[in-house]
Amino acid sequence: MGGNNYGYGLSDSLRYYEIELDSLDASNSASAGAAATDFPLFLLGGKTPLAGIAALKIIEVQIPFTWYVFNDQNTDNSSSNLARWTLTEYPSGATFYPKLPVGNYAGGDSLATALKNALNAVAGNNHYNVTYSSQTQKFTFIENKAGVDSFSFTFGLPTNSGNKNIRLYTGFPGGTTFSNGQTLEAPNVVLISGPNYLYVNSLAIGNLTNLYLPQGAVNLGGGNGGPQMAKIPVNCSSGETIFWQDPDPQKWFDMEGLTVLNQIDFFLTLGNTTTQIPLRLNGVGFSLKLGVLANETTHYSSSSQVFKRLRTD
Repeated sequence: MGGNNYGYGLSDSLRYYEIELDSLDASNSASAGAAATDFPLFLLGGKTPLAGIAALKIIEVQIPFTWYVFNDQNTDNSSSNLARWTLTEYPSGATFYPKLPVGNYAGGDSLATALKNALNAVAGNNHYNVTYSSQTQKFTFIENKAGVDSFSFTFGLPTNSGNKNIRLYTGFPGGTTFSNGQTLEAPNVVLISGPNYLYVNSLAIGNLTNLYLPQGAVNLGGGNGGPQMAKIPVNCSSGETIFWQDPDPQKWFDMEGLTVLNQIDFFLTLGNTTTQIPLRLNGVGFSLKLGVLANETTHYSSSSQVFKRLRTD
């Protein structure tokens, strides 16, 4: 943690600090049910506790793509999961619950093979085939089972967001999609590498930031402030690392309500789903740089005037 750059070009009454955090250095986990590497709680050191916080933001992150797009939450096909993936065959109405293996897949052909194996594991060997088109980026499912004229897939309810099934990543809407005879082409393109963004969140200070989502983001608070603090593009593949720097360093979150900063938590969520809170990095840590502006004095009224001026200039 450093603080030798006064004002950060904003005001001589403010002092700038950087706090470098790595979840491998967490004091402990912020939640009893989560690994410290996924939900770190940091006790902050330094010469003295940071007091009179004026503004704060995430400056930089390094996040390894070690999470599983197809994880134990969205591949759960247990009887208690009403959003599970269901295969129904007609005219018999026989129902099956395929389950995709947890993990990440290298491409469309690899995932097509896994889907085919999942279907044949529950409905009978070699009755289903799955192909992937690199041109349309869609899956096609074909069945050749004796006595079966058509089939359908159901992924939860029509309004289901896909939190608890794989529909978002395999090209299907919520609800039921019927085959055309013995063939079913997925209506949508696939998303094999998962959502293209994630959020950095904090229970301690996320609700103090002025970052808001639309009311339609029902899985992420429905427009209420926090706990999101930064939206990070997923611009790499599984096994690589996201490197991100704040593209607009002159804008800050006003933190006049935060008197002392002596501990802080962070966690990640993937896209607009909440299959895992926190997002599990499978034992690998993530790191970030936190920028903090603190008042040189405890006269909050003067710093408030500074930020009113900054916001209107």
